[in-house]
Amino acid sequence: MNAITVNKPQLPDPAAYRQPEMEPGRDAWELVKQVWMTEGPGHIILPVDPVSISRRMGIEVFKDDDLPLDVAGIIRKETDFKNPEIFLNEGDPYDRRRFTCAHALGRYCRNEEVGKEGVWEIVKRRDFFAVPIGDTDEVYATEFAAEMLMPRAVFREIRDSRSVAAFAAMFGVTADVMRFRLDQIGWNR
Repeated sequence: MNAITVNKPQLPDPAAYRQPEMEPGRDAWELVKQVWMTEGPGHIILPVDPVSISRRMGIEVFKDDDLPLDVAGIIRKETDFKNPEIFLNEGDPYDRRRFTCAHALGRYCRNEEVGKEGVWEIVKRRDFFAVPIGDTDEVYATEFAAEMLMPRAVFREIRDSRSVAAFAAMFGVTADVMRFRLDQIGWNR
């Protein structure tokens, strides 16, 4: 029996495959290196300040005491990525606002990278770690925030064993966020 060969035209690669898939950890670390580590490689000051990074990028950040209790923050943008603003719930503890700001910055970077046009507003509810299945934008923003505030590169340099509370204080996050990050990166003390 002879095999039959069928000639098929080769399909072009889908646009998503032309460049590497979006990697929130890489994107956040690149931003930290470019905007936060201004003294050069290896000179990271902890905790990383997402509010300062946002402002250096031209994104205004405000504490808002009018946000409902179930809203951690809002990021909104006018057309053409002009006048972006982040609003943080003033009733939240400082460490919580830092994570919300980093998360909002991740949403902004994601929208900018995919070229989302027009006016948009994203409201972030309370539970960052209960992301609906298939919500790639939320997953991206959460991973972006975790890498920005708790970079893997810093963990690689740590040679001693610290408690979750000590790590949380060092990176300026809550203990539950630090536990999530240590589990995420497979940290073995």
